[in-house]
Amino acid sequence: MFEFNTKNYVDNVATTPKQYWEELHQATLDTMWNDTTQVYTIKEQNALPFEDEYTEYEAWVSTVSDDLINYSKVYSDFVRLFYRDLTHKQNYKGQYYKFALDGEHEETYICYDRMNLSTLTADFKVVRCNNVLTWVDEYGNIITLPCYLGTDVTSTNNLIGKDGIVPNARMIILVQANDFTKSIVKNQRFMFEHSTAFKVEEVNNFMQEQGTDGQVTCVKIYINYSAIIPNDNTELNICDYYKVGYTVDIDQDNIEQVNGFTGQLTATVKNLNEVVDNMEVIWETSDKTVVTIDSQGNYQVVGLNGDKATITCRLKENTDVYSSITIEVVGTVISSPTIIVSPNDITVLKEKQSVAFIPKVYNEGEELHTFVNCIPSNANPLCYTLIPVTNGYLLTVLKKSTKPLILTFSASGCADYVVTIKLMGLL
Repeated sequence: MFEFNTKNYVDNVATTPKQYWEELHQATLDTMWNDTTQVYTIKEQNALPFEDEYTEYEAWVSTVSDDLINYSKVYSDFVRLFYRDLTHKQNYKGQYYKFALDGEHEETYICYDRMNLSTLTADFKVVRCNNVLTWVDEYGNIITLPCYLGTDVTSTNNLIGKDGIVPNARMIILVQANDFTKSIVKNQRFMFEHSTAFKVEEVNNFMQEQGTDGQVTCVKIYINYSAIIPNDNTELNICDYYKVGYTVDIDQDNIEQVNGFTGQLTATVKNLNEVVDNMEVIWETSDKTVVTIDSQGNYQVVGLNGDKATITCRLKENTDVYSSITIEVVGTVISSPTIIVSPNDITVLKEKQSVAFIPKVYNEGEELHTFVNCIPSNANPLCYTLIPVTNGYLLTVLKKSTKPLILTFSASGCADYVVTIKLMGLL
């Protein structure tokens, strides 16, 4: 006798309500695709992790406005995207997209409302990046990232009918979360359109994205207006440029010399790791009864045996940028040539970053014109380049290395000077 197997029928023949509903939705989208002018080719940033590479897809594009949009927002900047395929991979807040609504000018958009896992349609919302966030990182590199600059309505109550009306719209920056933006802190300043500065009041960089094992993918920065100050560079659109972008390093190390000795100190000024020759510096001594110094760095030891003085060199345009050494008065000087490398505080570099290392040999404050060799080791040679340049060596990171790079500087009669640097990726 024939026995009907319900399980086999359900598993292999029958369509479940969920499958039927998905097929119906997919058929509806297929019909829309064949009868519309709203389909565009868009570029979706590869994720996660975020990469500087994009994949092209077709998407249905329409404008959208949130319930709390106010008059200062541009409605057309907010766009809703639909993918044809219901099974399109999950996207994330902070993910970048590129497309041209006018068919000619491609612009960057950032996702602020990702696909909803509880719905069948693969749709999400993006907003046009109407500006660029620009600043100088701790290594002197200019960082630029697309961002949305606008307002955010923060009140939870309707203000209509209140006795007094208090503005509740706050200026915000919406930008992707990565190694660069995660370093943004309160009171950091940014400039837009080469004329208007803003100061960070609050950084929301702790909202973990669903399905990412705790990763933060989007950063919301609350800002307020700030006055333009002398440290800002309006031409480059960077706030605090002369504070962050510039460094001063005294070329000599700490000195021990006898009373009556005279010499000259020199300093290297860099901007974005490039040596600058036309920036004025100021020389200072902490105790004129021990060491005197003039505006050219010429110094004289005048103190007694055991006395010490701190010599400081400051950038004239920004005295907060400085470098210091100590000069100690001794009875007898022991000759000991030493290799000094500038900069001497680089421990981490990211992909595409470059640093010029300038090695010199000094003997008790006096520069010796001795050749200094540099030998790289340990890290994969395919991850970096090291080439000789005027007075030094230029290091450029090509990609992440699992092992740190070791640079060994050596010169005749001197102990080796070793620098260890971690070579990191972009994100």
